[in-house]
Formats: sequence, structure tokens, C-alpha cells
Amino acid sequence: MIRLAFFILVFGLAMLLGPILANHPGYVMLVVAGVTIEATFIGLMLVLFGSILACWLLWWVLKRLFHLPRLSFSFLRSRKERRARQAMQYALLSFARQDWQQADQYFDLAKADSDWDKIKQIMACYAAQRAGDSQKANQKAAQLDSDDNDSALVVADLLLQQGDAAKAVAYLAPRIEQNQKDGALGRLWLAALLQAGQWQTLLEQVPVAIKQQWLNKAQWQQYRYQLYPAAVAGLAQAGQFDENLPYWSNLPAKERKSVAAILGKARAKAVSGDAEQAEKLLLDSLALADVPLAYSAIRQIPLGRSVLTLRKQVQHWLRDHNNNGYLYALLSYCAEQEGEQEQARHAWEKALQYQPELAKAAALSN
Repeated sequence: MIRLAFFILVFGLAMLLGPILANHPGYVMLVVAGVTIEATFIGLMLVLFGSILACWLLWWVLKRLFHLPRLSFSFLRSRKERRARQAMQYALLSFARQDWQQADQYFDLAKADSDWDKIKQIMACYAAQRAGDSQKANQKAAQLDSDDNDSALVVADLLLQQGDAAKAVAYLAPRIEQNQKDGALGRLWLAALLQAGQWQTLLEQVPVAIKQQWLNKAQWQQYRYQLYPAAVAGLAQAGQFDENLPYWSNLPAKERKSVAAILGKARAKAVSGDAEQAEKLLLDSLALADVPLAYSAIRQIPLGRSVLTLRKQVQHWLRDHNNNGYLYALLSYCAEQEGEQEQARHAWEKALQYQPELAKAAALSN
């Protein structure tokens, strides 16, 4: 394309400068219906340019005055390209409606047009995955540019959705080492490590995540309650948790002392059979403001019947905050641990009355 444009430019300059250098202006003769028009070539070009400019200005004025639609030159495209563009529109609509099979079919048809090729390939991967064809999704993902971070995100995300977290970790490891500033890649890397249960590596990545700001302040505050309870409890159950090892001692003091980290230690104690110490550790650190974020992590701690003190604390909070749905949900958890199913059901109904979003959170945790 560049060569063609360069050729046209040189040819045009030759036509314009040739007569000047030859000291002969040259002329053009047009004979139409008995009418003869003679003009120099340069003069004719100027007349044509002026006519085109005048027509364009006239159209611009008329379009503004009468709100005329834009001119479309789609008729110049091939029939195959027009069908591909139409298929792209249908594919996007199907994707928005979550009609994954239909979207997958339309994305295949949209490949005939090269516009937005990268976006189409990525969306086609997810459409195939959501349609239940993981093999096709992986084949499409393999066709993406392997050096592009967006492509790496798609490949790793598909692996996580397919439950192959270990493979996602192996795929992302060299890429995150080369590009630690990519927040989206970093967040997916943490999710892969969490899903794969590679707790030590996950904790080693925390200082990097904080330094590179893979998550903003509000996101990190929430993510703590996913990361530390699972990582600390996972390492403790394997007999590998040691606060003197670098993966823990290199963490910022704020992280080591956070409620989320203490929840992990409490969970580890409860799993090892020391439920009373787990409850004490939990109550020594838990404050009312922590309950909304800590609730899901607390439910993972098998305290059994060692919830008497926790239950009293929750009831004490409820005296001044009787419209707090998370406190009723925590009360329901305590009743479940003690085997009081009817009280647990009643407290859960009260929790949903004040915090309806708890139903969605419970469904996700199950």
C-alpha cells in the first residue's frame, strides 16, 4: 500500500513538473457532444480540485442544515466482507445476551473481515468456552499473539475457568517475571496461585503486588480475606507455616498483623483440633467493623461448639446494631456450629432481611 501511494505521488509530480521543466505547459482536449474544451493540464487539475472542494462544502452545509445521514461506501466492499461485518454485529448482540453458542457461530463468520481482529479473536475464545467447547476455546487462544499481554491473560483465564490452575501458574510465571507492572496480569497471577494452592509462592508475591499496586486500596482490603486465611491455614495444615521464614517475615508488618492473617491462624488451630484457642484468637482481633469483610472467612473456621464467647459478643453488638445483617449471619453460623438448626434458620432469615446480598455470597461460597 505504501509503495502504491509513493508511486502515485511520484507519477503526479512528474505530470505536474514535467511540462514546467520542458517549458511547455501542455494541454488537454475534451470533445463532448460537439463541444470542445481545451485547457492546460495544471489548469484542469485546479478546476477539478476546486469543483470537488465546492461539492464537499455544499454537502457539509446541507448535512448540517437538514441532518442528512453519513454517506456509506459499503457497496464498495465485497459481499463476503459485508456478511462478516453483519455477523460481527450479531455476534456482539449474542454475546451481550449470553447466547454463547450463537455468539460462537457468528464469530466464526466474522473472521472474513480483518477489522478488530484481536478483539474478535478474544471474544470468540470466551464465547466458545461459555458454550462448553473448551477445546475450541483453547485452539482459538493458541492462535493469539503469544507475546501480547492481553493474549496471555486470555490463555491463563481460560485455563483457570477450566480448572487447570497449575498449568495457568506455569504459563504465567515467566510472563509476570518479565512484566510486573501489568496490574491485570498480576491479579490473574494471584488468582492462579490461590486456586492452585501454591501458598508459599502466593505469600512471596504479596510485597510485589503491594509495590506494583496490582489492586487498589479498597480491592486489597477485600482480597486480604481471601488470601491470608487460605494461605496460612493451607501452610499450617501441611506443617510448613513458620513466621520466621522469609515468605512471612518479608511481609509488611501491617499485613502480618491484619485480621485476615489472624483468621488464617485461627482456622489452622481449629482444623488441628484446638477450637477453644481458635475462638480466643479470633475474638482478640475481631472488631465490629471487620465483620462484613471477615464473615466469609469466619464461616470456613470449624469452631464446633466452641462458639459460646463469639455468640455472646455477636449478641452484644446486636443490642446497638440490630439492623446489621452480617451480625445475624454470624449468629446463624454460631447456631449451626452448635447444631441448633432452627435458630440458625431464623437468624439467617433476619440476615437476608437486612442484607439481601448475603444470599448471593452464600451461593458463591457453596
